[in-house]
Amino acid sequence: MSYPKIVYTPSRAAGKTLNFTSAPRQQPGYSKNAIRHDNISTAGIRESVLERIESFVELSVDYIQAGADIENWSNFLDFALTGAAFAYYPDASQAGFISCLLEDTGETVAYVAPGIYSVKVKFRQQVL
Repeated sequence: MSYPKIVYTPSRAAGKTLNFTSAPRQQPGYSKNAIRHDNISTAGIRESVLERIESFVELSVDYIQAGADIENWSNFLDFALTGAAFAYYPDASQAGFISCLLEDTGETVAYVAPGIYSVKVKFRQQVL
């Protein structure tokens, strides 16, 4: 299994690839959220109306190197913060991907040590 990658297409540009230089750590098995409306009657009976179940991908990337690696992350986050969709490949050597949107409206690439940074991101699985 290889590390993940992200493929995105900035406007008026060729597709770009963000190759991870390390594996994400402490990644949950899944993250889901139900959008539903509940009503409890005076008799105590609950009625639920389900709109949808949302799926998320949460990643903690603990090792981003200064230089080209952090610049690639910066370019990707500049793109993703606009609300544009991108393809997340959990395994860059496989063809399967998840179409995603960046869930948060702000991201911080945090300092870890000299020349090393980290980021935590949450992607919303896009329903096509």
